[in-house]
Amino acid sequence: MAKELKTIIVEDELRGRNALKAMLSAIPQISLIGEASNVDEAISIISETYPDLVLLDIEMPFKNGFDLLAALPERTFDVIFTTAYDSYAIKAIKFSAIDYLLKPIDQDELLIAIEKTAEKRKKIKHKPQLQINNLLDNLKTTNKQNFKLSLPTSEGSLFIPIEEIIRCESDANYTWFYVKTETKPILVSKTLKDYEELLTDYGFCRVHHSHLVNLKFIAKYIKGEGGMVVMMDGAEVEVSRRKREVFQKSLEKYANII
Repeated sequence: MAKELKTIIVEDELRGRNALKAMLSAIPQISLIGEASNVDEAISIISETYPDLVLLDIEMPFKNGFDLLAALPERTFDVIFTTAYDSYAIKAIKFSAIDYLLKPIDQDELLIAIEKTAEKRKKIKHKPQLQINNLLDNLKTTNKQNFKLSLPTSEGSLFIPIEEIIRCESDANYTWFYVKTETKPILVSKTLKDYEELLTDYGFCRVHHSHLVNLKFIAKYIKGEGGMVVMMDGAEVEVSRRKREVFQKSLEKYANII
């Protein structure tokens, strides 16, 4: 039998807490050990019960969910954020590979997030404290280019500044990351599409169904039917005919910015 996840709900609205409790009652691996309506209550409960999982509302009166995390000296629990807003903070959460659910919360999405958490906690090298630290650091960063991306690997999570990522290459349901400061590529258990959605606003462009490149690391563009880009690490990456127009526009836009 799978180990139960000791779980706490932190949500300022009674109706929201009751809805979550009802959904959690149908999930066998959840053991609900407490609930809190504000940050101060939550700090007290977490300090006394040492939960595995905190379902944490972001927007609460006086102090928010991030204030709660910052106030705790140790964060050995995983977090699933709940929020009514698809805000700037969501981007920082995604970069830290932490789950979140948009309200009204869907039962199936909640179950998927909990199952992912249960799988992560089976890994010896899983350290939620590092993911939460990365999130808090990203939230304090005024320049989004300084965000660090959490890369879940078989050896644990790596935290890589996005400005050091040269390119990403698809490998079925995995992605290889080529990073300026790493001697070997990093294999990550997420699809290239996941990272395309995350990195496109940060100077990256999908030039081929298998390749996502950081425009600032392009050394040369060789025109052709689709063409080819030569990266600063010497890699040659094909530009597909279907992606050529979008790529050229992205390159022109990037050149104008710099």
